[in-house]
Amino acid sequence: MSTASGLEAALTAFEDPAAKARDLLRLHRTWAHTHEVPAGARGVVARSWLRQTPEGDKTSTPISDAALLARRERSKLLASVVPLLKERLLPLANEAGNELVISDDEGYPLWMFGPSPVRRRSDGLGFVEGARWREGDVGTNALGTAMEERRPVQIFGPEHAREDQHAWVCTSAPITDRRARTPLGVVTLSGAFRTAHPHTLMLVTMAVREAVDTLAGEHDRDLRRVARASEPYAGTGRFVVVDRHGWVARAEGYGVGERVWVPSGLRAGSLWVPDLGQVLAEPIAGGWLLHEEAAASVTLEVVRRPTPRLLVTTDGGVVDIPLSERHAEIVALLAQHPSGLDTAALMARLDGATTPVTIRAELSRLRKRLGGLIDSRPYRLTARATVRLDAT
Repeated sequence: MSTASGLEAALTAFEDPAAKARDLLRLHRTWAHTHEVPAGARGVVARSWLRQTPEGDKTSTPISDAALLARRERSKLLASVVPLLKERLLPLANEAGNELVISDDEGYPLWMFGPSPVRRRSDGLGFVEGARWREGDVGTNALGTAMEERRPVQIFGPEHAREDQHAWVCTSAPITDRRARTPLGVVTLSGAFRTAHPHTLMLVTMAVREAVDTLAGEHDRDLRRVARASEPYAGTGRFVVVDRHGWVARAEGYGVGERVWVPSGLRAGSLWVPDLGQVLAEPIAGGWLLHEEAAASVTLEVVRRPTPRLLVTTDGGVVDIPLSERHAEIVALLAQHPSGLDTAALMARLDGATTPVTIRAELSRLRKRLGGLIDSRPYRLTARATVRLDAT
């Protein structure tokens, strides 16, 4: 059942869970015997079944207690919203005989809460703290499938790949860190399939959204603290103040958006930043001050394989910018034609069917990524460039 929000529950409020399970069991047996996904499987389940073979029951061995504690330690942002998630979801879990499971970005359950009976049944499945629960570990399940699909998922009864999970319904939603735009983990409610309800998917999703909003609010407060730390630099010239992920806390003299690209492992000293050009990076409390530096000579090298990227070399060192295959192809063409190419010339030289509109759209995205390194009318590189087919 799809809701107005686009979420797809595993069953409607009017379906009989036992009858639903019998129907799904027939589909599961067909898949298990033929290794082909039968018609009638929900899209999210069909995609999951296609990602694996139904042979055997996969298991996952828990990591050591020390490794589990280490994973909790590296998941401090996720840990900061555990109290909120418990407040929002644990009463429902207790009432419905479900457990609340909070997993990290690699699929390891770090915290599990809920009534003792459901916890004991969960332990019997090997679904315990520290046992990774990705699709590759135990087959189709809400936690692992939500990670693969990158969206909320509800898996009911025999939609699970493993037969010992057929008595369960599990509802999961991924939680993302806005700062790094990377997954933090997955929030799951699981229990007997007779407790299944379509509203559970929305409840888990809304709790995760509230947690994400809470983390975003904390991030905004962190940016304000970084901005205050930059006050002594007011009036010293053009600069941008960012956190370690490039989120902008303050800008003087630069027209920038809410985030600029900065290299991972940013260090003090000169560097080239696409949105800003040559800057001098200086650490301040909670972030970095990127101060305009005198123009320096810039050379470019396009590396096509094995991983497309652009190497920008200045007096301050080398900045490595990952590129898509298409963007690397465009930059390589511009490097080979230093006088420039217009839209029609690029379209004639690029592999694959395309249109002037798509060319202009690609160049717009590329110019945002590379800043002043690409000029227009015609499109051309503003620095000397070479192309290397293979990295050595």
